[in-house]
Amino acid sequence: MAMGGGAYGASVLLLFASIVLGGATRTGYLADVLLQFLSLPFLALAAWLWLDRLTVPPGRPRLSFGLACGAAIAVVGLLLALAQFFPLFGAPGWGGLSARLVAAGGQGLEGVAWTGSSSVDPAASLAALPAVLPPLALFLLVALLDEERRLRFSGWAVVFGFLALFLGILQVMQGPASALRFFEISNRSESVGFFANRNHFAAQLYVTFLLGVAWFVGRGDRVLGHRGPSTPKVIWLAGAFCLGLLIMAGIALARSRAGILLLLLGLAGVVVMAPLILAVLRGRAAAPRRVRSLVLAVLVGLVLLVGQLGADRFLGRFGGGLVDQMRANLNETTLQAALEALPFGTGLGTFTAVFPVYEGAATLGPQYVNRAHDDWVEFFLETGLAGGLLVALFLVWFGARVYRLWIAPEETGATRLLVLQQCASLAVLLLLLHSFVDYPLRTAAMLAYFAACCALMTPAAALARITRQARTPTVPAVPTRAAPARRPMRSPGAGART
Repeated sequence: MAMGGGAYGASVLLLFASIVLGGATRTGYLADVLLQFLSLPFLALAAWLWLDRLTVPPGRPRLSFGLACGAAIAVVGLLLALAQFFPLFGAPGWGGLSARLVAAGGQGLEGVAWTGSSSVDPAASLAALPAVLPPLALFLLVALLDEERRLRFSGWAVVFGFLALFLGILQVMQGPASALRFFEISNRSESVGFFANRNHFAAQLYVTFLLGVAWFVGRGDRVLGHRGPSTPKVIWLAGAFCLGLLIMAGIALARSRAGILLLLLGLAGVVVMAPLILAVLRGRAAAPRRVRSLVLAVLVGLVLLVGQLGADRFLGRFGGGLVDQMRANLNETTLQAALEALPFGTGLGTFTAVFPVYEGAATLGPQYVNRAHDDWVEFFLETGLAGGLLVALFLVWFGARVYRLWIAPEETGATRLLVLQQCASLAVLLLLLHSFVDYPLRTAAMLAYFAACCALMTPAAALARITRQARTPTVPAVPTRAAPARRPMRSPGAGART
């Protein structure tokens, strides 16, 4: 219990630090560096707890599919990390980039493989690599939590999300010159919370909404079990209504097209989950079709209400289409560079060094391009086939967990945990989809949310079972001699003849 409490407290503190310090979109900010240093003791604590928990009795090796995927991801990730320090891969795929540099009057990359790294910009790669420390520590800590502590953790995530929402409302009220905007280059007319970019603030809000659904359902166990009105039922319904209304209004204030569309997709996922949610709230199963219709009607009403209150703020964002042409040109240019950098990529954090070599008239503009607006393509450019393998391994694990959570859930009776895990999987899916049109996972805060939701998807029951097996001593059975059979006692006078 003490160890679980330590992991719980550490995970809450690390998530809070990641939100407050991790809103920048570029590496090198002092807040990011401070967060990386702060994560080191949390990572050490997580490693010690995991080593202690996975101590299995001799002769009982247990390697689940999830742990096997995790081990494979760790090996590939370690190789990618080492390649930023040593010429592990070399530069067999830099011919196209080198030729472009020479054609532009610069120096080629023939000697880069001997500079001590497999990156075209070793300094940028070394600066980008420590960004993995905070989310790694948070994943390891949250994965150790049991069902009750996971629910508490999701509750704290909702509290932090509403804190950011309150900050965003103050930013809009104070205007573009608000002192509460913490980044010089930012969206000045919208709410951004602790971020520099409104799209990432919207991502935090839709993840907060999904975790809020899980927390409210977990804390509302059997609250709707009785037909009559009651104080707990009224309080729960009011809180759930305020959660949905405020989150939708916050995304409207951010005016993020991706945030609005992905929130609608998240609402569709909640509708699919409605029978399971109502089973927790009522304590018994209900007709799926009727429940989904009711939940859909409530959510549509909330969307229409928010639309009436603030449609003028966000509907204008869709005037130019779902994705602007500039983003499409950036992604096309980045993909071309990624294909020429095969098989091993150009190195972590090297987008800003490589993109200007390929930049053409279609992507020239007054703004500085620091990211491709497709994180999948940018990661492919920087890591090549090794990064593609890493992504493939993660998608295999994610697909397997989604199957176990949505298609063939285990009959363990932990319905509250299943709701939380399904909400977490929806959050991960939305962030993966968001990464096709933006770069939310390039911020430390959203990468922390992503890692925490992945950890919430892990089977807490299996980990607890391993822990019990590791803690329970095996006592050999002591043979005992069977007691002699006793004859039934006769009452006085029994069997006497009369």
